[in-house]
Amino acid sequence: MHDCPTCRVPLHGHEEVCPSCGTRQRVSKSYSGLLKGQPKKPPVNMLPFVVAFFALGVGGFVLMKSSWIGKLMARGPVQVDPMDKLSWLEARQMLYSKIDEGLKSVGSTGEYTWTSGGNPADINAPGPVELNVKTELADPNSRRQIMDPAKEFMYKAQVPSVVMNDTKTNATWTYSVQAPAVAPAGGAAGGGSEEAPPEE
Repeated sequence: MHDCPTCRVPLHGHEEVCPSCGTRQRVSKSYSGLLKGQPKKPPVNMLPFVVAFFALGVGGFVLMKSSWIGKLMARGPVQVDPMDKLSWLEARQMLYSKIDEGLKSVGSTGEYTWTSGGNPADINAPGPVELNVKTELADPNSRRQIMDPAKEFMYKAQVPSVVMNDTKTNATWTYSVQAPAVAPAGGAAGGGSEEAPPEE
């Protein structure tokens, strides 16, 4: 204990300010620890929590891989065939465009005749149609350069056969695919056969 140096009021030694006159006091060392509060608790060991969290993460990952989510992730993005987005008319226009581009690339032009069941038709005719291309080729082997980029559109375009006539050599080449099933009016196509590769 000690007295306040200003007003001489007896103090216990832990007061920071004299309750009588308000003078600041020097706190004795024995009480300074009490004023600062209780000693800090030892830190919590986080290692068991980290190990448990890691184990849960690994277990969850293994379980997820065997679930439908894991199978979906392993499969990756679904490959979409660009041909599926085309209508038969768009595919037919692409077929015509590819043949025309091929002819121009070898310095030729073509005369196009569309038929359906042996009757005259046009590029917009519904249902399967055949295409006859009359041209004059400087090199008969250039037909492959003309037709190879176009053949993939034949099935979707509902063009089961393309006949190319070379008036210079009197040669005829026929490219054909299996004709797609035609949907009845107001209904869906039945069967849905697989696409057959074009044959020369």
